[in-house]
Amino acid sequence: MKDMKMHPVEIAKELKQFQFFRSFPEDLLLQVATLVEVVQFPQGSCILQENEENKCLYFLRQGQAEVVLAGEVVMLLQNTGEVMGEMSVVTGKPASTTIRVLKEAHCFKINTDHFSFVPAKEKDHFLHLLYRIYSNILADRLVKTNEKARLFEIANRELHEAQVALHNTGEKHVLLVESDKKQLALAKVALGSTGVKLDTSPEVGQANGMLVGSEYDALVADETGLAFLRHAYDTAYPGKLVMMMTKDVSKNLSTIKSMEFVDHMITRDPTDRHFTIRTILTTLTKVLSNDLFGLEKYLTWGVEVQNRVVRSSRDREALREEMCDYFQKLGVRRTILDRVNTVSEELLMNAIYDAPTDSQGRAIYNHLPRTSEVLLDSHLQSSMHYASDGVFLAISVVDPFGALTKNVILRYLESNYKGEANLNEKEGKGGAGRGLHQIVENADLTIFNVKKGVRTEVICLFYVEGGKREPNPSFHYFFS
Repeated sequence: MKDMKMHPVEIAKELKQFQFFRSFPEDLLLQVATLVEVVQFPQGSCILQENEENKCLYFLRQGQAEVVLAGEVVMLLQNTGEVMGEMSVVTGKPASTTIRVLKEAHCFKINTDHFSFVPAKEKDHFLHLLYRIYSNILADRLVKTNEKARLFEIANRELHEAQVALHNTGEKHVLLVESDKKQLALAKVALGSTGVKLDTSPEVGQANGMLVGSEYDALVADETGLAFLRHAYDTAYPGKLVMMMTKDVSKNLSTIKSMEFVDHMITRDPTDRHFTIRTILTTLTKVLSNDLFGLEKYLTWGVEVQNRVVRSSRDREALREEMCDYFQKLGVRRTILDRVNTVSEELLMNAIYDAPTDSQGRAIYNHLPRTSEVLLDSHLQSSMHYASDGVFLAISVVDPFGALTKNVILRYLESNYKGEANLNEKEGKGGAGRGLHQIVENADLTIFNVKKGVRTEVICLFYVEGGKREPNPSFHYFFS
């Protein structure tokens, strides 16, 4: 931890921007500022340790940290002004969680022991200030607790609906190759009441033997079971193949490229139990029912989806403005809408210039500069869809061509992660390569659904929950 120096006036000015202190008058803010230390925590260090005594409040100025409870990551902190250490200070009990720094964190620190050194004549005033801070903490915690209860109810409802959807696919038989016992337990929980018969194996040799004389509708494997999927493909096994990768897109591309024969690839975060369960359910529902399309599969049942037709290049700005206005009225924060705006522009550019093909599969408008006006005939038009269920904001663009391939997705992403310029960018035409990279990096999760020669759908999900932002955005793809 490194101390830095700032003048109290500068500190007070910055504190005023924090949600926590917005109700404080300027004189109180200045008094708080005199008690503030400016500290810096390097990546990998801990601001708080679970079960250790704590008498300090920390307010995040910049950087990222994760909240860890009993070894599980339960929250990402990255919003300016987020408070840490509040409950251990108020209750006088040891910290109940560990706060670990993901990206160098700059914080304001208030040690509550400092209040005991205030001169006697100012003691009452500063105790009032301390109680004012504590009341703000408790009010803020109550709001967050209520919000977590709401999200918990939504999550339970989502899982139930996903289980029902999978149950409706009929009796199915799935073989899962999974080396992680925790993840295996989650898969069993996910499929427990769906009617899907699940067989499991921790290693490739055993799994290969289980294929003999058995008829599985889907074969699912984590990274340790990639040789199993290769064996199934080489022996022309009829079941659908599903690959599960960890989330880091830039590090996984070479592995994914080596398994390009697998038509269905998903990524997962081992620390996010709810989303892992939901991902398994949604993935198997799509694969086993042969119904890949629809952003509503990733949202709470019954959510209202807005649908718009993309008729020309001139529509782009109006469509994006209408969408952002819709989300703003739902209370979506500006920081999220900025990313949504970036992604939707890339999706629309791709739908207008890159996706349209003729009857021979040749691109029609791909050669044009992105400033050229394009009016799409009715059979070339795409559609834009967007909705939010309070947990996720989702947008998608669907085109009627189905020309996107796994090779294109992986090649373009790989070239951008390596910092190589896209050929079309060199020619001043923009290009899907840089666009795909922008889409994946700005969304929390991107899903590519493709039925060759028929339809391509790109779905992008964004966390609406305050402060949650994926440090390693990822993508899934489904091809049929």
